[in-house]
Amino acid sequence: MSKVNGRRAGGCLAVAVFLFLPAAFGGDWGRGGRVQPAGGVQRDARIDSVPLLTIGDGPDRPLHRVVGAALVGDTLIIAQSSSLGFHDRRSGRLLRRAGRRGEGPGEHRAIASLDRVGERLYTYDSFARRVTVWDLAGALERTVDIRYWAPYGSPELVGVFPDGSFLFAAESRDHDQPARSPMLRRNAMVLGRYDANGVLADSLGHYLGVELFVTPLEGGGQGHGGPPPFARRGSAGVIGQGYYILDNTEAAIPVFDMGGTLLREIGPDPPPEPVRLSRRDRDRLREYGDLLADSHPDADDMDSDEFPRFYPFYSRDAAVLGDAFWVPGFVDPAGDPRRDWTVHALQGQRLGRVRTDERLTILAVDGDVAVVVHYGGWDVETVQLRRIVEDG
Repeated sequence: MSKVNGRRAGGCLAVAVFLFLPAAFGGDWGRGGRVQPAGGVQRDARIDSVPLLTIGDGPDRPLHRVVGAALVGDTLIIAQSSSLGFHDRRSGRLLRRAGRRGEGPGEHRAIASLDRVGERLYTYDSFARRVTVWDLAGALERTVDIRYWAPYGSPELVGVFPDGSFLFAAESRDHDQPARSPMLRRNAMVLGRYDANGVLADSLGHYLGVELFVTPLEGGGQGHGGPPPFARRGSAGVIGQGYYILDNTEAAIPVFDMGGTLLREIGPDPPPEPVRLSRRDRDRLREYGDLLADSHPDADDMDSDEFPRFYPFYSRDAAVLGDAFWVPGFVDPAGDPRRDWTVHALQGQRLGRVRTDERLTILAVDGDVAVVVHYGGWDVETVQLRRIVEDG
């Protein structure tokens, strides 16, 4: 953790859509109900393998780059590419579209994220640095241009607060000084709150992003490589009236109010000890180093102690879904399709776990139905509705 301007900060993007946890957890999970399992009992659940509905599996309606979804009554809203698709929840029939490719109001070069907050939808175009605000039927309300946050990199929206202000993260330019030797480096990400009109209202400190390989170049500047296996990384998102910062090297996830004051920490108590990488996975890191050396011969000079030595606690994409916080356990993306999430109340109480034996991304949950992205052969994406059922 770091202190910036006297505020404690550490190091996913959250898709802000309604979550009403299923009866599989055993409690009053109805619309407007309490977020507390009956009798304090924690239950385990799983995502059923049989889809209730699949969208994108036909040649006439393929999906590309799905970034978010929301369930609004009988309508399933899917954000992809440059528009929002409104589908009948039962038949999957496309009812209408909102938005299109372009530069004008209600248009996008590419949608980077979708957030639902209350009675509004928010899409963000990172190329245009513009938030578009819609009502739940897809009618355009307004657009908000986000002013460039000098001297940092291009801001990325990581959440919308209930009052309509925005949480953005931008890459610090402190790393612009080229590396003097081959190394793994985590760039500093700066957090800021923008008001509803797109004006920077407050700087909220920083956290460390994903680590990447960097090496100096003979002619000046530096070369880059991808993250190593088991890379250390951080992310942030809105949670209730505040925000969280998740660093996958730390079991505790700090939660702050909108002004940057630490409120609480979410995670296992007591926190577990980190687990050292197995010999097989240390060999994978050596193979990564060998591949780097093929394109960057001086990578051989990098100290092996710089490589990760422990498994991360978490995978990349935690999500605040309505009234609960879903935190993904670490899964090695090299081949294990299984996924599992620990589900917490926004105040931190552990509610239970949800698992799947497939590679899925959960976008939204309504009652005992989850909206997921399913990845088929060649990573073909389909959006599916799946039941959440009690496990065992």
